[in-house]
Amino acid sequence: MDQNSSAGVKTAPVLYQIGTLSYTKTALILLFVWMLWGDFCFWMMEALTPTLLPLMLKNHNASNLTIGLLVGSLPSLLNFIINPIVSTSSDRTRSRWGRRIPYLLFSSPFVVLFLILLGWSDRIGLWFHHLAFGPGGSPAKTIIVVIAVFAIAYQVFNLFIASVFYYLFADVVPTQFLGRFMALFRVAGTCAGFVFNLLVLPHADTHLPWIFTIVALLYLVSFLLMCLHVKEGEYPPPEPVKNRSPFGFVSVYVRECFSIPFFLVYFLVMALNNASTVCRSMFNLLFATRELHISLDQYGFIIAVGSGITIPLFYFVGLLVDKIHPIRVYMIGSVLIICMNIFGFFWVHSYATFLVVAIALAFVYMLQIASTLPLNMRLVPRDKYGQFSSAMAMVSAITLVLANAGGGWFIDRLGYQYIYVWDFLFTSVGFVLLLWVYGKWKRLGGDRNYVPPERNRSGIDGSGLKKRCCRSTVPDEMESEKCLNS
Repeated sequence: MDQNSSAGVKTAPVLYQIGTLSYTKTALILLFVWMLWGDFCFWMMEALTPTLLPLMLKNHNASNLTIGLLVGSLPSLLNFIINPIVSTSSDRTRSRWGRRIPYLLFSSPFVVLFLILLGWSDRIGLWFHHLAFGPGGSPAKTIIVVIAVFAIAYQVFNLFIASVFYYLFADVVPTQFLGRFMALFRVAGTCAGFVFNLLVLPHADTHLPWIFTIVALLYLVSFLLMCLHVKEGEYPPPEPVKNRSPFGFVSVYVRECFSIPFFLVYFLVMALNNASTVCRSMFNLLFATRELHISLDQYGFIIAVGSGITIPLFYFVGLLVDKIHPIRVYMIGSVLIICMNIFGFFWVHSYATFLVVAIALAFVYMLQIASTLPLNMRLVPRDKYGQFSSAMAMVSAITLVLANAGGGWFIDRLGYQYIYVWDFLFTSVGFVLLLWVYGKWKRLGGDRNYVPPERNRSGIDGSGLKKRCCRSTVPDEMESEKCLNS
């Protein structure tokens, strides 16, 4: 890849920069190719366990509780514990490979190893059963234990990758292209899901061990090649850590991430918008089939049409994100989602109306999906991007735990039609809070001069934040917009 440090010798005209990285047009295209290919294979690998692990467990008569724990609850718990540690650690890592890629390189071989072992766990479990108990008896419990051990080991190492992979985008993709890149990123993931479901899943009953093996090895080769071809720049040294104890780490983490009102409200906005889709995710199918008497084939067709329409539009939405800023696209999406839910609640009573509203919702939600990661990359401090992203994930996780239980109670008492009301309420509250975030963002510099707010180490003023001056070229009469209680 034709990349040069700002301190190095430039062999070609430099067109785009981020940090100490400089790209020509060709180098930027190659960056996109390698990262999108890596993302495609990453999504293929990620599809294995949530899709096939329940099938593997059910083949040995595992209870639904066991399946729920291994497929859903345990990964969420591990993510809650591991994500903040890995994310914050990667922010502070400095190496010749960068601060994100070392975690990807270290973890990938272990992820692949345990995925392959998971695929062959039936035979491994049978071997262990014969070794421990002889040829008699049922090996089902032994095989379930083996599956659980390999699945947990895989989840632990995969969290090192899943926690850090997305942070790499913010470090190497020039800011003016984040919207378009993230749009292509979504397209790559959608295509990976399409290929997996169309070409791989039909063979799960007969060739499951080889599916795990081939997909895992494909991921390993592609991801290692991506890590070798994508180069990180140089970063300033991290702030010194005064208290290295676990309590000190937690104290600093909480103080830096949750004591700044701007970020705390922003985290709540994202959490509320995630919670807004809970009822639709759980009950949309039941609403369609039980109240509207839509068949499963018709429902599948509607959802497929919605996805098919959004795929070619993602790139154009990415262009819009780059042009007018992701926060504005996200706000537009919120307003349209609110309107469509009002429309859906009063109007959806048949197959035709459900079809129209479902497709419209797929489109308006695409505006938020395409702008979420670019917005996070624009607002969060770049030197602590992983740390703040993990904090936002923790707020969303806690909110979703409550929302999933509350959503079931809500629909039990009011009926499936009220999935639109649930979405309307949460999105509306999130939009009101987003208006506050937008106003504060404008005061912090807006499009050209935004500087993330930080805690003041030497003294705290009335707002709890330190005063500093944005690097701005605006006229003197706008000085009050440059120097803020940020």
